[in-house]
Amino acid sequence: MVNSYSYNGNQYMPRSEGSGMSGFVLASMVSSAIIGTLPAFGRPFEKQLVKEQLQNHLYKDAFEKSVDAAGLSEKGVKIIPAQKIKAGSKDIVAGLNACYVPASRQILINTDKISVAGFHEVGHAMNHITGKFGKVLQKLRGPGYALAGLMGTIAFFSRPKPKDAPKTSGDFIKDNCGKIAFLGWMPTVIEEGMASYKGIKLARKTGLSEPLIKNMKKLLAKAWLTYAGRAAATGLAVGAASMIMDKFTRPKKIETDDSFYLFG
Repeated sequence: MVNSYSYNGNQYMPRSEGSGMSGFVLASMVSSAIIGTLPAFGRPFEKQLVKEQLQNHLYKDAFEKSVDAAGLSEKGVKIIPAQKIKAGSKDIVAGLNACYVPASRQILINTDKISVAGFHEVGHAMNHITGKFGKVLQKLRGPGYALAGLMGTIAFFSRPKPKDAPKTSGDFIKDNCGKIAFLGWMPTVIEEGMASYKGIKLARKTGLSEPLIKNMKKLLAKAWLTYAGRAAATGLAVGAASMIMDKFTRPKKIETDDSFYLFG
């Protein structure tokens, strides 16, 4: 039997191990359901990408001039087409994705299918090489993901203290782990937006027509929403798990009834 105890003039009942386990199961289910919405954020981008792939030839010539137009050729940036990409990058070879590799200063892309996305990757290269703030954001991406993951773990920690107990720095982190997890994604979200902005400006510089630039803006906006959606879903999932664990594990205050009855 679990005995109650008093704190700060109030009476509290510690939660049982079974209550904590129930909270853990419910928190896991809710957070998993929220994370399960992530594919929905990418569908608008995927649909727009298919449309732009059909007119890839209209983007290709301008994209192949983009590295020179950005002044990155002398910095060692190179476009590596699909036929030269090593096995293991199936999505890139298939024209479903593209990427910039900072270590080798290479843009991996299938120029026969997805040239429209190449301007965004050149934007990443510009962030890395010519922009100090963009480079800092790129370096913070990994630590940001790690921070979000750590907050997910902290969300499932028990709350053994009463809610009105003095707050410590650890309590602050537990109470705000969802917000902190969301902030962990911000370097990625901001840097992705910067890469798209620079890519669009570069597309104009290479002579890409305004109708095509308008389509590219739609594509890159939808791509950016996939990252913003991941940030929001991660924050909500971690925050929801934390709130549920709080309800199931924090000691419960025992309400005392001081009223009395008069019998005549």
